[in-house]
Amino acid sequence: SLKDLLDLASVGRAEQNEAVDLNAVIKQVCADLEVVISTKNARIETDVLPVIHGVPLQMHQLFYNLINNALKFSADGRVPSIKLTWQETTYQEARYQEIVVSDNGIGFDQAYAEKIFQMFQRLHTRDAYSGTGIGLALCKKVVENHGGIIFAKSGKGVGAHFHILLPVAT
Repeated sequence: SLKDLLDLASVGRAEQNEAVDLNAVIKQVCADLEVVISTKNARIETDVLPVIHGVPLQMHQLFYNLINNALKFSADGRVPSIKLTWQETTYQEARYQEIVVSDNGIGFDQAYAEKIFQMFQRLHTRDAYSGTGIGLALCKKVVENHGGIIFAKSGKGVGAHFHILLPVAT
């Protein structure tokens, strides 16, 4: 949609970084997705998440897209279960806040784990699942805009795990 393209275009403009409580972000995202969550009877569990240094709207876009995808690609006959976990981690000698968004949905072949972050990349037909193919490209842009890294791990039928690494504010 045009809105998705405009969202993508606006990411990276010189917006002010500030303290962002990810718990408040997730609460707002869940409120925005309340209809889908209740329609699908989805369970969303979350660790107590950190306060990070970032752009609030972009953090909202990031987690909105990831949670919305987890709901959209839920498996038939299975109650959608989405978990957000957090830990501090070291990657290539730098310290990061690692937030993992995991689900029990249809998953995808690990061979596509990098491709899914490309613009307009879709693993499914538009008939099977709605969407523009922009959401994960937007997520990647937001994370990189914050000096972070995003990657995915999955397997067909076993759900997906999206790892977001955001630098620890010094």
